[in-house]
Amino acid sequence: MYTKYRPYPAVTMEKRAWADNTADVAPVWASTDLRDGNQALKNPMDIPRKVAYFQALVDFGFKEIEIAYPSASQTEFDFCRTLIEDGMIPDDVTVGVLVPAIERHIVRSFEALRGAKRIIFHLYNPTAANQRDVVFRRTEEAIIGLAVQGVAWVRREAERFGGEVVFEYSPESFSQTELPFALAVSNAVIDAWGPTPQSPMILNLPNTLEAGSPNIYADRIEWMGERIAQRESVVISVHPHNDRGCAVASAELAVLAGAQRVEGTMLGNGERAGNADLVTMAFNYYAQGVDPRLNVGKVDDVLSRITAIIGTEVAERHPYVGAMIYSAFSGTHQDAIKKGMEHRRANNTHTWEVPYLAIDPADIGRAYKDAVRINSQSGKGGVAYVLKACYGIEVPASEQTALADAVKKRSEARGGEIGADEVRAIYEQMAQRAEANSWNAAQYARHAGFVSALALPVVELLSPREGERILDLGCGEGSLAVEIQKRGADVVAVDLNADMVESARAKGIDAYVMSATRLPFERRFDAVFSNAVLHWVTEPRTAVRQIRRALKPGGRFVAEFGGHGNAAQVVEAMRMVFERHPEFGPFENPWYFPTGAEYRALLESEGFRVASAELIARPTPVDDIAHWLDLFANGIVAHLESAQLSCFKQEVRTRLEPTLYTASEGWHVDYVRLKVKAVKENL
Repeated sequence: MYTKYRPYPAVTMEKRAWADNTADVAPVWASTDLRDGNQALKNPMDIPRKVAYFQALVDFGFKEIEIAYPSASQTEFDFCRTLIEDGMIPDDVTVGVLVPAIERHIVRSFEALRGAKRIIFHLYNPTAANQRDVVFRRTEEAIIGLAVQGVAWVRREAERFGGEVVFEYSPESFSQTELPFALAVSNAVIDAWGPTPQSPMILNLPNTLEAGSPNIYADRIEWMGERIAQRESVVISVHPHNDRGCAVASAELAVLAGAQRVEGTMLGNGERAGNADLVTMAFNYYAQGVDPRLNVGKVDDVLSRITAIIGTEVAERHPYVGAMIYSAFSGTHQDAIKKGMEHRRANNTHTWEVPYLAIDPADIGRAYKDAVRINSQSGKGGVAYVLKACYGIEVPASEQTALADAVKKRSEARGGEIGADEVRAIYEQMAQRAEANSWNAAQYARHAGFVSALALPVVELLSPREGERILDLGCGEGSLAVEIQKRGADVVAVDLNADMVESARAKGIDAYVMSATRLPFERRFDAVFSNAVLHWVTEPRTAVRQIRRALKPGGRFVAEFGGHGNAAQVVEAMRMVFERHPEFGPFENPWYFPTGAEYRALLESEGFRVASAELIARPTPVDDIAHWLDLFANGIVAHLESAQLSCFKQEVRTRLEPTLYTASEGWHVDYVRLKVKAVKENL
């Protein structure tokens, strides 16, 4: 029955200063993973695992680490000796131990730490009324006397120690101790130790059993801070437990109330409900623009190490570091994230203000694809965002609904999540219905370098000028985009093939996966340039309309691509081989090779003034007709089995060898190119 519980006592204060304070500096962090956290494990760590855990804490940036309760077990004692004797403690790291106010424990703990350069010696004794009256049956005076006597024993051993000793005292169960008595015992200890501003002591005020709300804990810390003796010589520390699930909040409000140091653990591991989660707390400061004083960029690496050591996992929805914490399935959330990211990129904004994402996932090495996850609940914004963020694919608004519907159907049929790679595959299947060839950038560069080399006159026809914004439509592996960029123009490059786009990006080009018939640009470019691409587009009017829409008024369009009669002998040879082998299926010509007059008429009907549109016969050497077929005809033969493909290539070679091969000059292909220059009319 709830009536058997009493409300936690409030603190009467005329004014709470902490309520008006703002955190502008992170506290000193003290990890208690190896002591408090270790006690919480079903199978406490052995020495090798504790050593590995200690090293992970050091890598994360902790400068104060409570390593053991060395008087409690031989393993704890030996662990202290191992760290010290093997020289594992960095000079800028101070190790500490927890010790009850009992002489033999104090002596034993100093023995464990012998040889350390600097230590924190953490003394405690219980002070709460229920412990005084029920457990120990001692008066307040006796409890104070025990604490003071403990200080005397610590002082005696510290003088013999040789290294630097930082003294820490905890009135254990401070959260259940009446404030006047907590103050009395704390001041008695302060007076007995005699700290100075140059050599301060630590007064730790633990929320040993979290029974009150965080605001009351903050009141208690502020109340103590205003009244303790020699305040300038005392570092106030807090150690919140998580019985109410508020340890992080209690710690943050305690810092506003004057605490300078926080004890806790990675992920909040500890006895009962655990401790303050220092990972979450550090990121809370980080997300407010405050230096967290921990290496938060290493968090995934460090957590993977320590969870392996102690056999736990990071909860998938754990703040900041869970596997799903940056994930959004909801369509409205996905759309907001997408628009926020685009706004930030478009405005080159340094400040992070993206909806639903507290921090930039990239700050801890997460990919942007982690931010949006796709299933049957996802909307078109989320689907489009995944493709843009992961692969640079710009999905036009007119295509997003159809793509989202296709993805949703796939997810519903499966009953689960769709990966980013699969979303991309679905999109490419849709986009490549009319543009069926696939490409490999390395093979293209090896066997079709002539395409870019022969196109340099087209770059001259474009005549790019410094400061112009130019779209390279079908950039391939990016060689021509580089040439245009050398002239001082600002180049955006697009290609339907992701492998080509990655190759162009590696050359420093701002490149995206995009179809010529699905461009998202409007009045953005001074010129559109295209080489050896538009003969693959079997929806030429759609492409021309997209090009015109992308151009500014008066913008120019310069292109060269296969024209009427291009590779006529090769096409005819392929057709005849298919005709000879009905098992190959029907021959489907994937190319659009218009005459000059035909393409001029198309451009003029779509609002262009055509300066030139001429066919140029250009027989072009290739290293081997088989390589040419591998690159340029793979969409035609993609359905063939291996043996059928070998047969196809051999028979095409046999048919073409008499006319396209000579022993002295090797192979060539009967290219005919259509070179075009046009200007967008101001209609």
